[in-house]
Amino acid sequence: MPVELKTTEASATWLALMTAFAHVREVLADELRRETPLSLERYEILLILSQAEGGAMRPSDLAERLRLSRSGTTRLVDRLERDGLVERRPCGSDRRGSFVALTPQGEQAFRTAGRVHLRGIEEHVGSRLAPEEMPGLRRMLERLGGSTSALGT
Repeated sequence: MPVELKTTEASATWLALMTAFAHVREVLADELRRETPLSLERYEILLILSQAEGGAMRPSDLAERLRLSRSGTTRLVDRLERDGLVERRPCGSDRRGSFVALTPQGEQAFRTAGRVHLRGIEEHVGSRLAPEEMPGLRRMLERLGGSTSALGT
């Protein structure tokens, strides 16, 4: 027997947001898997690195952006490094520290996957919202996310 819960406008909005995000993310992930050698998770790492100042980030900053543990991020970076998509670079000011950066092969993989990903975003998000709806929705989501600008745009 289902549990009856009190629903508010905020809780109904949250459920709609979670459902929409999960659906679109799954569709985008499936498209990337079918058309490129990258998973959505790996693509997102390459995206973050491509937008990093100087093209490189400390692993701890990458973990924070990904909202993953440091050990989880290390495992992902290790696999990307093994595949030749990223490299670790020494930090000049901290001999123990390092940076993670895209390799030329990683940049190419990012560009290829990016075309697939952007096409999917346009198809599964852009085509379902009127152009005049998007700026308002973006501002609302940025407020919920605690930022004034998502991914530097």
